[in-house]
Amino acid sequence: MNNVVNLSHKKIEIEKKREREKLNKPDALTIKLWRLSMEIDDLIKKGVLDDSLPPDEIAAIIAHRLGTLISCSEKSVELSEFCCHIIERMNSSRVTGEPA
Repeated sequence: MNNVVNLSHKKIEIEKKREREKLNKPDALTIKLWRLSMEIDDLIKKGVLDDSLPPDEIAAIIAHRLGTLISCSEKSVELSEFCCHIIERMNSSRVTGEPA
């Protein structure tokens, strides 16, 4: 009888673990955005490392493009503030390689 109870508990634990894993899986939009982010990073690194483009010039181009993107948003003020917050976090002192 004790074995049946233990197996039942294990089955419940396994089901709970599967449910947690499902909740933690990224959705399709998150995956697409992550891929886009990686492509942008690759372009920036290629521009700086391979094509010897100055990082400040690339930043200026990205800022201009970001301004265009923000202007298309229904909540442009909030998006602009959010972007400023992200830039400030990225620019704060942190260990290199540490996530923003």
